[in-house]
Amino acid sequence: MFITAPGLVQFLHPSKVAPRQTHWPAITLALERPWYLLVHQVSFNGKKVSQTSLVAWDHTLLDLLAQIPVGDLSGIARLDRRHDAGPNWALEWIGALWAPGPCEPPALGPLLFKLGDDPQVRNTDLLPVAEAPGRRLLFEASSSRSGGG
Repeated sequence: MFITAPGLVQFLHPSKVAPRQTHWPAITLALERPWYLLVHQVSFNGKKVSQTSLVAWDHTLLDLLAQIPVGDLSGIARLDRRHDAGPNWALEWIGALWAPGPCEPPALGPLLFKLGDDPQVRNTDLLPVAEAPGRRLLFEASSSRSGGG
């Protein structure tokens, strides 16, 4: 289930929409940029339960990671738009995620990561990035989940 904010209501057929509806059964992925699935634990009625959030922007992912305790993070996956034959979206689990170091150029982007078992650190555009000092580790998948969450 996805929750909208005022002004972000999706266009659905009137037969599918109740007055003042704020919960939707589906979401359309229309951006040509990557999306992220953020899986984390939340407290609900005194229990820890898993919650999955679909995140459209790098900076929004950074904001969420700043608020979620590291121990509650279960996994982060990246959804990339594909333009070849077959499914339009591909999902890959992130093995580690960093904020760039202070000496790295802003054009590098706000996130650096390793995907799955790929040893290369990459930016949001999937371009390889050389090692640099001062990077801050934001997330690292447990070794038992290195291929997925």
